[in-house]
Amino acid sequence: MDSLEDVPLFSDLRYEDLWLGQRWGPFAESVEQATSDGLRGAIDARVPGAEAPLGILPLLTLRALRRALNGIIPGGVLIRQSFAVVDRLPAKCEVAIDVSISAQDRRPSGFYTTFSFALSRGGAVAAIVEWMILAP
Repeated sequence: MDSLEDVPLFSDLRYEDLWLGQRWGPFAESVEQATSDGLRGAIDARVPGAEAPLGILPLLTLRALRRALNGIIPGGVLIRQSFAVVDRLPAKCEVAIDVSISAQDRRPSGFYTTFSFALSRGGAVAAIVEWMILAP
């Protein structure tokens, strides 16, 4: 995986600073065989395989979100994730990730922001991931 050393860990943004329909990317991510093998099977066990395990999706989307927001916005809580897989990723590949805000809602319990991630390989969508974040 590429380094995130040039991207701050935390962002200066607030969820309220973002707007519906806002878009970032695409961000290029390299999926390495060693990362795929490390996410497959038991902890600390590397299990070889030809396809990336589904556990690669949260890892890739977190990296893309950190790039999009120039760090992770502190204080939010991930309250929902959904995954729609169109095509499994190879264990070693290049992926392009587009990030957008697909929903926002202020409720008595807080401010909800939904991020959508479109992961593409070779111009074709491989997966769609959504994260709903609650900011108090």
